[in-house]
Order: sequence, then structure tokens, then C-alpha cells
Amino acid sequence: MIYLQINDKNLRLLFYVLFALLSCTNASAQRKLDDYLDHLFQNRKMMGSVAILLHDSLYYAHSVGYADVEAKIKNDDNTKFRIASNTKTYTAALVLKAVEEQKLQLSTCLATFYPQIQNAEKITIEQLLKHRSGIFNFTEIEGEEIWEQELHTTAEFIKYVENQKSNFEPNTAYEYSNTNYTLLGFILERVYRKSYAALLQEKICEPLKLTNTYFSAETDVNKHEAISYNIQDKYIQNSTVNFSNHPASGGIATTAIELNTFLSALFEGKIISPESLARMLPENKGEYGMGIEKARFKNPIGYIHGGRIGNYFSAYWYFPKEKLGIATLCNAVNIDVDEIQNTLIQYVYGSELVLPDFNQTKELTKEQFSRIMGTYRFKDNQHTLTISSDGTNLISQYSECGQMYVPYQYKGNNIFADDTSTLQFLVDEKRVLLKQGGSVYEFNKI
Repeated sequence: MIYLQINDKNLRLLFYVLFALLSCTNASAQRKLDDYLDHLFQNRKMMGSVAILLHDSLYYAHSVGYADVEAKIKNDDNTKFRIASNTKTYTAALVLKAVEEQKLQLSTCLATFYPQIQNAEKITIEQLLKHRSGIFNFTEIEGEEIWEQELHTTAEFIKYVENQKSNFEPNTAYEYSNTNYTLLGFILERVYRKSYAALLQEKICEPLKLTNTYFSAETDVNKHEAISYNIQDKYIQNSTVNFSNHPASGGIATTAIELNTFLSALFEGKIISPESLARMLPENKGEYGMGIEKARFKNPIGYIHGGRIGNYFSAYWYFPKEKLGIATLCNAVNIDVDEIQNTLIQYVYGSELVLPDFNQTKELTKEQFSRIMGTYRFKDNQHTLTISSDGTNLISQYSECGQMYVPYQYKGNNIFADDTSTLQFLVDEKRVLLKQGGSVYEFNKI
């Protein structure tokens, strides 16, 4: 992944470039960024929305693809996407708001609320926020992808996770766990005696006038919510997730524009105090604070988070000094979302955009790659495997709902590999052999 390193000269040009971005005299420049995003959609790389915010003002927004493929309903600025783990930034802000309102203390132990969780008497609210609890990540429990499709009560969730062994002693290590933030959401509900959805509305959405941000247990197309898809020879709808299982860890629905509005308000002291924000933010680059990570960029200083559930992918970057926010929300994607983010920020700082060529990889020519790219069908006639390019690497995505795209490295002789599997292309026979875990699966090109 390549990030733009921005020097002082570029920083001085920031405001000039941004104000030019949406000015009537710079319509052709905007079209170049439109063309880039349209190019991604036309090459079946992305469906979703992006937004750039500066000083509480919207400077760019664009949407591509469909919120509902079958009904031909297009994504637009008001389409709501599930932002998955970016929900954690909202939850952390709500917890710190609860501390300000003396409903909680960061030193409060988990045992106060859920003593049945292993090591609960040693785990604090602060450790949950910083992923330093050692609590097992419930999304890694075998069969969880089926379990999460159904509605579950808080009591059922606690029962589901209470017998999982801790991965380490509290506060001795860092390990990302969705369970931490699900528990924080349930704790907020107990101390306020209100639902997470109501707290989000009361503490964040109403003060900021966010009309397209909310929590609900199920995706509702009647609210112009985007459906999640895998990208094959056609778009394949993912299995439905019931967000009752992790409201505070991954359940918020919002737009790219309102995600940026929330971040701007957070950093400008409109949600929690500057002192609480200072507690929330990590000090060191690459470090996780409370629901937010400090970017590894050399310059400017930024804060980031990403998320994925099904094939809803989301990412935000926020730069407090510049008051610049960049957000990408997708309901189908098979390239690195950070590369889209990187392209957006390069454009903000005046770099010329280059449309990636998705008809080749760094090792194969267009002619060579044309012979293996496409969709292959398994012998059961149900499952497919689609081979494409992100402009650099070969990308594979399996049709099973929620399957993430996987980049492969070329090993020669039409063989590609990742950490756990290999793809061997029998080009003349229009077949590919997927070798994984000692098994071989044969797919035939459609």
C-alpha cells in the first residue's frame, strides 16, 4: 500500500486546491475524479459512495453502482451503508460522553455488569475501549457467520461468549476483538436504561442534525440502504446480517457525507470535551486508542479506521489540523479501499489522476491476463470463482456470500499463490485448480 507523503509546500497549497475543486471554473478537474470512480464501477471494482469534507463544508461527493442491483436503484449521496467497525468510533465517543456525565468511569470493571465473562474482575472499561482485555473475538467463533444471521437478545449474546477462553491476561497485550465493543454497547444501555439506537440518536445524531445516521438490527431497502454484494460474472447478494448481535461494534448505517460530519464534530469538541478527545486519541503512529487509530502517514497527522461486514467495506481518514475528512463506503468491492482513499487524498493535494489498467497484472501482459481473467464455475453449478486484477495483482473472489477478495502473487507457469492456497490455471483447457488445505477444487471457465 502506497501513501502520499505530503510536504510543507503541498500543505500551503491545500486550501487553493480544495477551493478550486468544486469551483465553477474547475468543473473539468471534478470530472477527472468522477471519471476515476466511474472507471472503478465500469470495471466491476466498486459500488459505493465517497465524500471529502473541509471545514464543515462538502467539497466533493460522488456515488457509483447500485444500492439494489435487481431493482436498478442507484447509489447516491443519501444512500446508507453499514459501516461495520467504523461504528466503534461512535461507541467510544458515547462511552467517553457517559464518563463526562458520571455514568461510568474508565476504571470501572467489567464484573460490575457481566461477571460471568472470564477475567471480568480484572478488565476495565478503558481496556475494552483499547482492545487490551484479552477477550476472545466472537466473530472468530466457528459457525458465527450463520449465527449472526438471526436476532439474538443481549442475554443470548452473553451466553454465546461467556465460555470463550481469554487470549491473554488483561492489559498485557493488544488484540482487536469485536466482543469488547459489543459489551461496551450493552453497558451503555444498562447505565442509561436506553437502547443503543436511542443513545446514538440522542447524543450524536440529534445535536449534529444527522438524518441519515442510525442503528437498526436489519438492513431496510425502503430506507435507501445499500445491499451488500460479491462481485462475480454478476453481483451476488450476501447473506443478511442481523446487527442485534453487535450493535456497538459494527451496526451503524450512515452516508459518506454524514460520516465526515460526525468526525468533524468529534474533533471540534461538539460531542465530547477536548480533554475526553485527548484520552480517546492514541499518541503513536499505528497505535489504537479508543475506537480510533493514528495513521502511519509521515505528514499530515491523521486518524483513521476501517470496517468490513459481509462486503460492506468502509474507511475514513481525518486530519485535524487541516480539518479534512475523506470517507469511502462500499457495498461491493474487490480492490483495497485504502487505495481509493489514497487516490482521493492525492487528488486533494493536486496530483494528476491515472486510471488503473485492470486488464493486466504486474507480471502478465494484457494478452496473457485476458486468457485467465473471468468467471469459473465449480462442478456443482452453484459456486463460482471470479478472477480479476486490481491493476497490480491478480484478485480472486469466491461466490459464497461474504467471501472477501484475495490478492495472489505470481509464482510462474500460470501458478498464483497466497498464504493458504494456490491457483493453477490450465489456460488451453479453460480451467483453474484451487488447491487449499490438501484438497483440490476444479473450476471451468464460463
